[in-house]
Amino acid sequence: MNTFVLFQQMLMLFAMMVAGYAAFKVGFFDNVGQHQISKVVVNVLNPCLMLSAIAGDRAPGAMELSLQNLMAAAAFYIYFIIASYIFCFIKGHTGKNDPHDLKLQQLMMILSNIGFFGIPVVKALFGDEYVIYLIFYMLLFNVVAYTLGIYLAMPQAADGPKFSAKKIINTGTVISVIAILLYFAEVPIHETVGNFFTYMGNACIPLSMILIGGSLAQLDLKEVFSDKEIYVYILIRNILVPAIGILILRMLPFDPVIVKICCLSTSMPIAALSGMLSEQYAHRGNYSNKMVAMSTILSVLTVPLLSLLYL
Repeated sequence: MNTFVLFQQMLMLFAMMVAGYAAFKVGFFDNVGQHQISKVVVNVLNPCLMLSAIAGDRAPGAMELSLQNLMAAAAFYIYFIIASYIFCFIKGHTGKNDPHDLKLQQLMMILSNIGFFGIPVVKALFGDEYVIYLIFYMLLFNVVAYTLGIYLAMPQAADGPKFSAKKIINTGTVISVIAILLYFAEVPIHETVGNFFTYMGNACIPLSMILIGGSLAQLDLKEVFSDKEIYVYILIRNILVPAIGILILRMLPFDPVIVKICCLSTSMPIAALSGMLSEQYAHRGNYSNKMVAMSTILSVLTVPLLSLLYL
């Protein structure tokens, strides 16, 4: 039954992406508008969504569960980082591969779209009180993306862009830390304030999906669907690596819901930030965005399919 609920949620998110795709194609917004909406989503709505997670009721034994969740989130990223290096080692010794393209594939394997896809699904499967646990994943996401992620995206040239620790300090990271501190300090949130964050945060998910749809509208989908390399990579990235990860991570000695949230996160598609980092640091955004597009589209089927391993 939960698998069917999950499929319904993924189908709903896919419908939102289709709406964004159509809206971009008919000219309701363009590249400039997409960039402006993206700023609002990242800097206003997404922080409200995270803060709304601490305003509602807490799950029973919330503090103990939070510590377990922190360890599960760490295990999640450790697994994907190790898996990405194993993937690169094997692929690097089984044929001719562009070294930098291989690093971009490694980057896309590590970064998953946990926030925009994970939050509505966790709400539907487990309830609003469990959304707070995804903030731990999102905090670690920012740390990994703006450290290892930038390193993998950068061409290894002496005159290439340099990593700066300041990049870790961004709106997402700051709000994540604030939310977690308020959560552990058990600071009471007034109902009116909580409602404000909830109403604002609720706009984040559909707008995020619309933006993803707009990004898809800018790609040549015929080229995406005709590229055999993409199918092979997505088979590994969306099914094989997550399936192995779920079989490993579901053995964590934690609360069943914490383990299920970890396994659910493992099945998420490639994060759109992968394409942004690829474009900013390697001018290869189109290469990565094709992978992101295929991963996102097929996640409607792969996420429910993988849920059979843990739900």
